[in-house]
Amino acid sequence: MPSKREEQASREPTRFLLVGVGPHAKRIYIPHLKTLEGDGRAKLVCAVDVEENAEAITEHRNKAFPEAELFFVPFFSGAMPENVSLSLANLAARLKIDCVIISTEPLAHKSYGLWAISRGLHVIMDKPITVRKNVIHDMDQALGIAKDYEDLLTAYNELQKRQRTFFLVTSHRRYHPGMYCTFDMIKEITEKSGSPVTNIISTHCDGMWRLPTEIVDQKYHSFNNGYGKVSHSGYHFLDMVYRFVKSGWTAEKKPDRIEVVSSFVTPAGFLKTFNYNDYMKAFGDKTYGDSCKYTDRYIQTLSPKFGEIDAALQISFIQDNEPICLAQVNLQHNGFTRRSWVTPGPDLYKGIGRVKHEFHEIKSGPMQTIVIDSRQANDKHDRSKPSTATIGTDNHFEVHVFRNCDLLDEEQPLVSYSVADLDRRYNSQLPGIYSENVKRGILWEALDFIEGKKPFDDLASNLDDHSVPANIMSAVYASHIQRMRGLNPVVSIELTTLV
Repeated sequence: MPSKREEQASREPTRFLLVGVGPHAKRIYIPHLKTLEGDGRAKLVCAVDVEENAEAITEHRNKAFPEAELFFVPFFSGAMPENVSLSLANLAARLKIDCVIISTEPLAHKSYGLWAISRGLHVIMDKPITVRKNVIHDMDQALGIAKDYEDLLTAYNELQKRQRTFFLVTSHRRYHPGMYCTFDMIKEITEKSGSPVTNIISTHCDGMWRLPTEIVDQKYHSFNNGYGKVSHSGYHFLDMVYRFVKSGWTAEKKPDRIEVVSSFVTPAGFLKTFNYNDYMKAFGDKTYGDSCKYTDRYIQTLSPKFGEIDAALQISFIQDNEPICLAQVNLQHNGFTRRSWVTPGPDLYKGIGRVKHEFHEIKSGPMQTIVIDSRQANDKHDRSKPSTATIGTDNHFEVHVFRNCDLLDEEQPLVSYSVADLDRRYNSQLPGIYSENVKRGILWEALDFIEGKKPFDDLASNLDDHSVPANIMSAVYASHIQRMRGLNPVVSIELTTLV
């Protein structure tokens, strides 16, 4: 019988096309694909980006993945131009591409997603599924987020009638042992006691401190396109709320409707809490004065069309017009940061002082409370440096499970899990920065499916399981617009048509 290594050697590696060579792709996809290439499982054949980035991308390619081709397209917004579609189709055919990774600005996700589906290719796409310009003040654009998802799903379902492909959305917490440990424990308590999830509090703050000039000018994770934190990283937590609740669903205790109410802090509100004089005091008159291009008053005039810095969301899961689960979601850029400098460096993804603080509390009625806590104190993470799992370190992640042990006939009311415990429980040894290496999970799953090791129904993050978080994201912006117009901010989503 051949060994696994011999079986792998006899199989052609899966051929990947990477669309978008931005900070996330450079930090996550390219290094992990290089590892997989060393294992004989994958090959990054070509990378695509816009023509204006050609010089910088070529320089990075020559250092990081010199064997891959580069292909540059003109910048476009909206639907993909026909000549670009044809050129990419010829490229994919010539290079025998198996899977497309879409890691562009989210405004382009839908166009590249539809193109990849039209070519019958497997797809891995970054979150959020889509976003649109001006969703913070234009109702058509806010509702368009849900429509974009439906357009992608419709095209994908049509393809499935002819061939089986995956369309994986990079909601990487679905691949985190701490999260699927939580899903498992929710399911277990529902099976034991009948209690579904009844309350959720989720908070995420990344400490991304944008100075006023950057709020106006910066393009990466921008505010000037009319969207912000909810679209930057907020989708992860809308998705986790859905997955927490879904883990405890039963036929009898499944919600049929969701109500969403949102409240945003925009740049105008942010500048009322930390103004020009505060910046001068923090950084020095000359250092900050020389760098600041815009007055607070000018930014405040732009603010109604700029994206949100923080968001507070109330999401109610309802059955027969009665709320059965309440979720509070706090999404924040403004919070503890390690940034202490004025001029940003080249790395706008992890080199800007960002520090992750993440917290979830999930209650299953009187039977269980699960607390997840992950808090870093440093922004500069070196993967080669040993890292402990204590609070403030790079790998801090804890899960604490409180249970009604007497009624459940269990020994202890509290059981806690560290990163090491989770690794042992799920045999998921992850070297380096735990949260960074979790992000490789989607690539491993994609290859497992292509190689026949994982059935389709076991895929953790396929497109057809994202209807609820995509519609919640759309409703979050719609609620804000209603509030700003002096109207009822409650936006309702009918679940019976989605799941």
